[in-house]
Amino acid sequence: GHVRKGKIIIVYTGRLHRPGSSAVTSFENFYIDQFRIEGEHTVKNITAPGSNFRVFTRQTVNGKITNTEKGTWCTWNVFHTIKQVEGNGTPFFPRDDVFSITGAKKVECSNGKTRTAEIVEPLIRQFGCAWIVKGTVKLTLNGTVGILDFGDGTCDKTATITVNGQTRTISLR
Repeated sequence: GHVRKGKIIIVYTGRLHRPGSSAVTSFENFYIDQFRIEGEHTVKNITAPGSNFRVFTRQTVNGKITNTEKGTWCTWNVFHTIKQVEGNGTPFFPRDDVFSITGAKKVECSNGKTRTAEIVEPLIRQFGCAWIVKGTVKLTLNGTVGILDFGDGTCDKTATITVNGQTRTISLR
C-alpha cells in the first residue's frame, strides 16, 4: 500500500565480517509516499587484527526525512560503536553473543524541536533477547532531560524513565 520511487544504493567494500570492510548506503531521489529520504548510513568493521571480539561503527550523516506535502522535515546524525563482549568463541552458536553499544544521536526538526540521545552507560544487547537488557541513555528534548535505564541485565521488556525527579516504569516494544 506504499509507493516507493528512486534508488537506495549500497556499496560494499568486502564482507562485513572481515576487518576493514564497510557498507555505505545512500539515497538517490528516494521517496516512500510523500516522504523524501536523504543522507548516508555507514556500517564499518573496525575489529583490530587478531582480536577475538568484533567491533563495528554505525554512522548516519545528514539523515533527513522531508514530508513533501507539508514541507516539514527532521534531520539526524548518529554515531555508535558496537563491540562484541561475549560469545565470539562459538561462531556457529550466535545465541550466546552479547554486544555493548556506545555513542550518541541528535535530531532536529523544522518545528524547532531538538532531541538528543547520549549513551551514558553502554547498552547491552544479548542475541537471545528481544530487548536491551542493561545500560542508560540521557535523553534531551528541548532542554528537558530524562534518563532511560534498561535495568540490571535481566531479559525483560521493562525499563525506567526519570524526568524531573519522577521515575516511571515503561514497557518496551
